Amino acid sequence: MKKKTMSYVMTGALSITILSGVPSSPAQAASPQLIKEQVAPSVTRTGTKNFADVIEKQALALGINIEGDDLEKAAKKVRLAKLQNQAAALNIETDGKDEKTIRLEVKKAHEINVYNAADNLGVETDGKRLKDIIASISDINPEAAAQLNGFY
Repeated sequence: MKKKTMSYVMTGALSITILSGVPSSPAQAASPQLIKEQVAPSVTRTGTKNFADVIEKQALALGINIEGDDLEKAAKKVRLAKLQNQAAALNIETDGKDEKTIRLEVKKAHEINVYNAADNLGVETDGKRLKDIIASISDINPEAAAQLNGFY
């Protein structure tokens, strides 16, 4: 009976120690603990760009007016303009189509161009991803691969 009582007391003491967060050994007491209020020192990177500046620069290059737009809307305009430029380069009609439809058509046309270039250069395409096919084309004709790599 005494053993049983002693085990209950020790179990209770151990569980209180664990739940309270009190260090149970002198080694743990000496080590610094991380407190929630402590903040990690900020890391500043050199050479990183502000996303708003990048979007503004791309909008100017594409001739898009983003004045007064929030960052999300400006980024969407730039993304759509880039997509429409890709569609125009692939002779895809964009009038009356939403972004998702245009994106799918650009992707499909790009895949066709990659497979056609691979066939013309005699590159094996069975079981290969587009990225791998373009890498194989690059080994044979770097200029053709550079044109294909610009899309998607």
